[in-house]
Amino acid sequence: MKISKIFDSVIILGLVAALFVPFIVADSQFFPFITGKAFVFRILVEILFGVWLAGMFWNKELIPKFSWITGSVLVFIALITLADLSGVSFYRSFWSNFERMDGLITLLHMLAYFFVAAATLNNRFKWNVFFNTSIAASVIMSFYAFLQMAHKIQINQGGVRVDGTFGNATYLAVYMLFNIFIALFLTFRAHQENRSYKWFVTGVYGIAMLFQGIVLYATATRGAILGLIGGVLLPAIIVAIWGKEYPGFRKISIGTIAAVLILVGGFFAIRNADFVKRSPTLNRFASLSVQELNTQGRRYVWPMAVKGFLEKPILGWGQENFNYVFNKYYDPRMFTQEPWFDRAHNVVLDWLVAGGLLGFLGYMSMFVAVLVLIIKSKKFSLIDKAIWIGLLAAYFFQNLFVFDNLVSYMYFFAILAFVHSDFVQEKTNSWFERVFGDGRTAQKIAPVVAVILVIVFIYGLNAKQISANREIIQAIVPGQLNAEDSLLAFKKVFDRQTFADGEATEQLFVQMQKFGGADVSDQAKKDFAELAVNRFNIQLQKYPNDARTLLFTGTLLDRLGDFKTSIPYLERALENSPKKQSIMFELGLAHLSAGEYSSALETLKKAYDEVPDFNDAKILYAVALLYNKNIDEAKKIMAQVPVEVLVSDERIIAALAGTGHLSDAVGLIEKRAVLQPKSPEVRFRLAAGYLALNQRAKAIEILRVISKDFPANKDQADYYIKEIQAGRNP
Repeated sequence: MKISKIFDSVIILGLVAALFVPFIVADSQFFPFITGKAFVFRILVEILFGVWLAGMFWNKELIPKFSWITGSVLVFIALITLADLSGVSFYRSFWSNFERMDGLITLLHMLAYFFVAAATLNNRFKWNVFFNTSIAASVIMSFYAFLQMAHKIQINQGGVRVDGTFGNATYLAVYMLFNIFIALFLTFRAHQENRSYKWFVTGVYGIAMLFQGIVLYATATRGAILGLIGGVLLPAIIVAIWGKEYPGFRKISIGTIAAVLILVGGFFAIRNADFVKRSPTLNRFASLSVQELNTQGRRYVWPMAVKGFLEKPILGWGQENFNYVFNKYYDPRMFTQEPWFDRAHNVVLDWLVAGGLLGFLGYMSMFVAVLVLIIKSKKFSLIDKAIWIGLLAAYFFQNLFVFDNLVSYMYFFAILAFVHSDFVQEKTNSWFERVFGDGRTAQKIAPVVAVILVIVFIYGLNAKQISANREIIQAIVPGQLNAEDSLLAFKKVFDRQTFADGEATEQLFVQMQKFGGADVSDQAKKDFAELAVNRFNIQLQKYPNDARTLLFTGTLLDRLGDFKTSIPYLERALENSPKKQSIMFELGLAHLSAGEYSSALETLKKAYDEVPDFNDAKILYAVALLYNKNIDEAKKIMAQVPVEVLVSDERIIAALAGTGHLSDAVGLIEKRAVLQPKSPEVRFRLAAGYLALNQRAKAIEILRVISKDFPANKDQADYYIKEIQAGRNP
């Protein structure tokens, strides 16, 4: 009996500890707000899963029971596994990346988490411990957010939207959303049971919900806030219509409905008020409109996702392969948005793309199963049912505008486990006895097997990956490494052969560019270049049709001066993303560098024709026209570019100077000097331009202005004046 209680207590302690995973920020790791939480959660689940496997032979209460929820979870993960296996890249689908830490590996850990929680938290007392700990943790998180609001702690993502220890306001918002409903459920349950301490409980949970609500509001996450409003309104409507046996709660529900309607209606009436515009959160709601939607990435990404789904409608592309859809169906009107999207930012579209219709139906089956069991439950009152339905509705609604993260997954699967455990408490475990008999033989073997499995899982799924992650940080920390040490750290990452290789390869390229202009030996630069080229080619063996990797490879070769070799990579990138201007730009510039002016003009004109409003497209098209000796057309295109943008662009100035139109180039520098009167660098450029035009008197005049107006640059300006007066070109 003591041994069985030990297993039970250890698992409960571990499940409660998991509720503090949101507080983990691993500064020593790449993507510290994501990777630290994910690795700790995975290791914890692996340990708990091993303890649970061994413990069920000692404690029959830990034996899993099955319900519609169990079936739906298994079906969902089975279908997504099949989709990943048949998708573009199973490796990427399984491991995901450091920025997301998602993929099949996360779903498998959620499956283990579900089984452990559903089997162990098998009575009301245990769930009370779990839920109350969650609320306590959320209150602590609220105080952290309050300090951010008071500017005592930095908001990690910048701006005014608090993000707690999540590094993302949206992630903090959904965390608070779950905890608000959990606190609401516990509050109403105390009142329904007429507990003697119900008013004390109401006060405690009320304060918790107040804190949680303030933080949710301060995240300014519209999807989650609207989800909360709808999630509160829905149970109020349910109780108001069907809650005749709860007259007191029915009155509260009617009052809630009225309050929500007044709140929403009142907001629309005052949405143009000055105090609304001054509030970051209220202003975000007041600005909601069709026009605003047209400026968001979702306006373009959602139609791309639909096209991707229609191309592979049965099992989709596999997890973490949305970038192939994004690249293939890229809308060039997105030139003001992020250059790379790896999610549709809509749970329906994300699962339709990742798992096709079957994967999406598997995902929805979990919602259907839990809703059916909630409705059928004889232990839940109407009010309990309404609150849980409200939570699921709020969670699903907010996911129509974002995507899940580790913590939202954790809470969703915890709710599934809670409803499952409540429904199956009366069921038997006859299947276990048929398979294992009385279990006494397995008691001797199970702990050993469990320990071996835990060690294998922790090492195989986490140890090398954590080390590789830290070594990326060691390779890129600015100001702390020389080129040789950085290169050695990168090589350590690649020697581990983990999913970190892709991220490390891109970071290697970035670091190589940083060291390119520094005081670094030629041998170190050469070693960086050779390793970068080699690693990009290895990545292309894994992902031969990845436009991003092809673009990086072509850009790398272009930067190394190997223009002819870079062009085929860039052409392949354009084949896989035929409307992406950044690829056209790089390809056009490579053609220019290789002296292939007509090919450059053809490519850059295509980029311009896609979206003529894009200033970069105009400038590079004008550059190509200049090199093709079409100065008149080039000037027409240049006239379409705002003057402050045009005069600040070195590419157009270099093209004008390089094609014999030096006076036009100097004219642009003159305009820049007017727009940037406090920049000595611009005046030095202007003096150099006058000198190149043999207008030596003008050059001296500009240098004298520098000597007078910029004391820090006086010696340099005076030196140049003397050199010019002596008839030399400094």
